[in-house]
Amino acid sequence: MDKKNTVFILAVVCFLALSFAVIAGTGNSLYSKSEKVSKPELIREKSQAESGNEKQDWPVHLRILAGPEGGQWYSMADSVSSILSRELLPCSYRKGGGISNIENINNKMGDLGFTLTSFLGGATSGEPEYEDIHADSVRIISNIYPQVLYFLVRTEFATQNKISCVEDLINIRAPVRFAMLKKGTASEFVVRVLLKYGYNTDYALLRGKGWRIFFNNYPETADDFVAGNLDCFAYTAGTHVPLLLDMENYTMFTALPVQDKVLNVLSEKFKFGSYVIDPELYKGITKPIKTMSDFSCMIVRKDLPDDLVYGILSSLWKHREEISEKLIEFKNYSPETAVPKGVPFHPGAKKFWDSFRE
Repeated sequence: MDKKNTVFILAVVCFLALSFAVIAGTGNSLYSKSEKVSKPELIREKSQAESGNEKQDWPVHLRILAGPEGGQWYSMADSVSSILSRELLPCSYRKGGGISNIENINNKMGDLGFTLTSFLGGATSGEPEYEDIHADSVRIISNIYPQVLYFLVRTEFATQNKISCVEDLINIRAPVRFAMLKKGTASEFVVRVLLKYGYNTDYALLRGKGWRIFFNNYPETADDFVAGNLDCFAYTAGTHVPLLLDMENYTMFTALPVQDKVLNVLSEKFKFGSYVIDPELYKGITKPIKTMSDFSCMIVRKDLPDDLVYGILSSLWKHREEISEKLIEFKNYSPETAVPKGVPFHPGAKKFWDSFRE
C-alpha cells in the first residue's frame, strides 16, 4: 500500500471515530433544545440512575411549564427550577400558556406548571368555552398570587376619543390597533370571554368595525405599544408588573376599568373575581381601577407521588424569599390563600398546607 492510500485511510478512520463520539454524546438527551437546564443537574441525574434512586416512583426529572417569555410565570419558572434542582431532583422549564399548560400536563407532556385557578373549576362547568380544557389528570397544589386584567390604552388615544372604560373602547367609532398575547395563553382566553359575555362581541365583529387585532408575546407587544404602533394592549399579570413600570418610562398609558355589571356576569358564569389596581403604582393610573381578577396557581400531574408534591411545596416555602427577589408578588404567598375551594386538589399538597393548621 503506497503512502497516499495509507494517509487517506487514516483520515477516514479518524473522521468516523469523531462522528460516533458526537452522536454518542448528544443522541440520548432527555431535554429538548427549547428547555432551560443547568449542567450540574445532568450530572446528578446520571448519578441517581447509577446508584438507584431511593424514590423509585419519582420521575427522573421535573418538566416545568411556564408562560410566555418576558412574563412573570416565565421568571418564576426559572427560580422554581433552580430551587427544586438543588433540593429535590433535576428540573427543566420551557415556554407555555395558561390553557396549553393544562392540556400538556393532562397528557403527561409536563409535570408542573402555572395557570389560573378558575380554569380548573371551569373545566367541569359545562360552559362551551371550557369544552377544550381537559383536566382529568391535573391537580392544583397551590394558589400563588392574584392575577389581574390590565386593559391598557395610550393616554393620548383615550383623551382624543373620550374613552374612560372598556365599554367606551368597544363602542368607539374609529379604527383601533389592539393587541393581546397568543392563543393558548390565559390572557387571550380571559380577553375573549370578557368580550363575548361582557360586551356581546368578538374578534370578527371588532375587525368588521375596522379594528386590527394582533397576537404576540410580552416584549414585542410592549415594544410596539411604546413605539406608537398600538392603541390598546390587554393581558393578565400580577399586581406589581415590572413590564408596565418599564413601559411608562417611554410612553404614557392608562388602564380602563371593567363595569360592575360585567364583573357580576363573569363572576356568576366563570367564577372570576375583581381587583382594584392601586393608582400609586403607575404614573398613568391616577385613580383606582376596578378590573377582573383570578389567582395564578401551580398545577401538577395527578399521579405525581404525594411525598414529591409535599417536597416541592416544602422547598418553595423554605426559599420563598429567593423567589420574591425576582417576583415581588411571591411575598404574598400564604397558607391563608394557598388552598382554593371547589377545585381538584392534590393530596400531597393538602397534607402540606394542613400542617400549618396543626
